[in-house]
Amino acid sequence: MALLVEAVLFFAAGSEGFRSFAGAMSPRRLAMLLSSTTAATWLLAGNGQILQGIVAVGTGLLLAYWYVLLPRTAVSDMALLALYGAVALGKLSAWCYEPFWLRAPNFLIGELAWLRTMLIVVLVFRRPDGMGFGFLPSKREWIVGVKWFALFAPCLILFTRTKPLPDDIGKLALAVAGTFLGHYVFVALREEFLFRGLLLPRLQGWLGARLGLMVTCLVFGLVHLPMGQFPNWTFVAAATLAGWFYAKAYMEGQGIRAAMVTHALTNVIVRVFVAT
Repeated sequence: MALLVEAVLFFAAGSEGFRSFAGAMSPRRLAMLLSSTTAATWLLAGNGQILQGIVAVGTGLLLAYWYVLLPRTAVSDMALLALYGAVALGKLSAWCYEPFWLRAPNFLIGELAWLRTMLIVVLVFRRPDGMGFGFLPSKREWIVGVKWFALFAPCLILFTRTKPLPDDIGKLALAVAGTFLGHYVFVALREEFLFRGLLLPRLQGWLGARLGLMVTCLVFGLVHLPMGQFPNWTFVAAATLAGWFYAKAYMEGQGIRAAMVTHALTNVIVRVFVAT
């Protein structure tokens, strides 16, 4: 039930109607509702300890009240990005949300709770320009996303090697479709929102278009350092280069959905067809 509630709120964040409804509330009331829902779903999730609940709810409170308590500036945007990045990279949800059975995906409750809170407060309180946030890409965004993926795909040869594919074509097709959907909806959305939607415009405003793009790509690459065997410098180099193509898709598509397509297609290749 807790996972269902958080999934509904996560997808609702992509609705302009929902965001308009949320924006009609006072900021403090909306922040209170977001954080109290996090508390409710943590309780619904079951058997955690009190300290885990305090950390889970406290993280939700901090994210929900971020722009209520702090000025809505580029500096607070960067601090929010750093906070959420630390929470995500630290895999805090795996500690705060204990599985009620061995393979229960309880950690997803925390991931969704904190992500939907961050998405809603940025979109409703901060209202960034040019974000183009949403789940369904337009025809043009598909074309732009596929174009930049096609341009980047040959570069993957520099960093990867192929691995054996399933003999069953049906299993392969299912793996491709499932990987694309999962990474598009969650991984690509989160990373494109943070790095191309928030970080890139801020750094370009401070450092200029070219240097801001380069620094964004480097930061994006460095957050992949723990992937696989630490330190994974090969992954850092690949992600840094990939970030340039994702940024180009973002700029040409005038929003993150085109970049999400490029990103998710790249992840399909990395997850299904090659060994990193």
